[in-house]
Amino acid sequence: MKQIVTVLLIMLVAGLSAQVVLDPRYHTYEEIIQEIDSLQTNFPDIVMVQQIGTTLGAVPYQDPIPIYAVKLSNNVTVDEDEPAIMYAGQCHAEEVLGVEITMYMIHDIVENRMVDPYNVWLDNLEMWFVPTYNPEGLQVVMDGWDITYRKNKRDYEDNGIFDYEVGPGGDIDGVDNNRNYGFNWIHGDVWGVGGPQEWNDYYRGPGPFSEGGTQAIRNLAEEQHFIYSINWHSSRTGNFSQKVYYPSNWAGVHPTPDLGLSQTIGENVAGLIIKEDHTGPYEPYASSGRKGNAHDWFYKAHGTIQLLIECGTENLQPNNDPPLYLVDDTCERCSIGAYWLLDRSLGYNAPGAMLTGHITNVNSGDPLVAKVIIEEADASYFDPRTSDELYGRYWRPLLPGTYTMRVVKKGYEEQLIENITVNSSLWKVEDVQLTPIPEVIVSGTVSSGVNPLDAMIVIDNGIYITADTISVVNGNFTFTNYEGEHQITVYAEDYVPYTQLIDFPAGTYDLNINLLDAIDVFVEDWESDLSGWTVTGDWAMTDNSIIGDYSVTDSPDEFYENGSTATLTMMNPINMNSVSDDVCLTFWH
Repeated sequence: MKQIVTVLLIMLVAGLSAQVVLDPRYHTYEEIIQEIDSLQTNFPDIVMVQQIGTTLGAVPYQDPIPIYAVKLSNNVTVDEDEPAIMYAGQCHAEEVLGVEITMYMIHDIVENRMVDPYNVWLDNLEMWFVPTYNPEGLQVVMDGWDITYRKNKRDYEDNGIFDYEVGPGGDIDGVDNNRNYGFNWIHGDVWGVGGPQEWNDYYRGPGPFSEGGTQAIRNLAEEQHFIYSINWHSSRTGNFSQKVYYPSNWAGVHPTPDLGLSQTIGENVAGLIIKEDHTGPYEPYASSGRKGNAHDWFYKAHGTIQLLIECGTENLQPNNDPPLYLVDDTCERCSIGAYWLLDRSLGYNAPGAMLTGHITNVNSGDPLVAKVIIEEADASYFDPRTSDELYGRYWRPLLPGTYTMRVVKKGYEEQLIENITVNSSLWKVEDVQLTPIPEVIVSGTVSSGVNPLDAMIVIDNGIYITADTISVVNGNFTFTNYEGEHQITVYAEDYVPYTQLIDFPAGTYDLNINLLDAIDVFVEDWESDLSGWTVTGDWAMTDNSIIGDYSVTDSPDEFYENGSTATLTMMNPINMNSVSDDVCLTFWH
């Protein structure tokens, strides 16, 4: 009997160890919703709660959970012509201090709404807070299932069971939200990767933005055009604790065009957040990894300077006991740096170098969505930085200096504005009026002799505007373009492509194109091997092919090394003696 009691006691202790509950100072999901709903009810002029998405649900055992954002601003239900800033509280389940910081800031701003600087922020900014975009993971932690859990609850094996192990790593289910963003997602961890204590903790998910949490943040960002943002995190190992990461200098050798600006922002925010032991401020660093992180995607997609802040120490879920009250203390210290972004957005008690203005139609005055390119801070991998649809407003935080701005919109004359001086204290306002280009209606045929063809017409609109693609059915087409020179290329299967630079006049234009039969002079289908080619580098055959069973790749291990050179050279030249002047090289890649 004594042995049985001992076994029962051991089982009871084991059960209790798996049900560690955090300090009640931390918010559950239900408490978050209750508090923000109450604030909206009591302060409807400055607080708006908006559902921005749902988790996808750990189907089939859990329904999707709503994800909410809180907007603070005067005239809060109106989308005003003001800078927007966003704070994301919790991405990773165990990193609950981020929830508390965002909730603290929401309450602090509302409670002090009548005094400076809070009233200035409310009058002139749109502030967005997302307390959690991983409510599934928050429930795992706050319900005491596993306070070290990191991911959401995606049912990886689709078995209707939440497959997890108590303690860091080892969880079959779940996706790391901060590896699931669309930029550099390919470099993130596949399922089943990681060290002994972090196995599978960084799984990137089955595809970019596959998760409800990241979809919610993406959609909010696309609606609001945030200038600045903070994504709160905490470091379980302590290796990254109390640090501020700004975008980006991948591997220390690939800086972003705006690195100087990001560094300035990161250093100022870090310098205002004092460490827990009061030995100095947080430490700023350029982010060096590229694995589907939020801050890299925000910068690439919208030009948003988002900081990743690792708040707290390796004790990432401290109790709030006296005399230290570490949760309250962390919220207060971190909010000081976070608030600096609000001042910087306005140039209020902080440097405010900003280029801004409205882009409108010169004839009607209507706002326009146009590309705004700052040539000194541009890169080929950027998504277009555009003015917004409602006001035609663009916001470009910059360092003080002199800049060249190019404003481009299809159907309008391009504007190039040089020698724009941006200083540190005031916004530089540069309004731009674009002149519409007269339209031309182009009609015609594509044929081979007397035979009409199905074809595709590609219209090159220049390096700043995406090409248009027109489908031709049974030889006939009509499309609308704009006056001026445009290069068109016509493609049809088994025919030689046709390319011509045409100066379209306003009004109407007839275009009739005759395509020549294609004769294959040389074909390489890679279905055998690399014989006939001189190879340098890591070229190899692969069964990842668009046409046929095989293709060839210069990086069989998925990614090529920095500075690598790989060439394929034909051993025998192609005999072109009997070929006409219409020669075309086509390939799939």
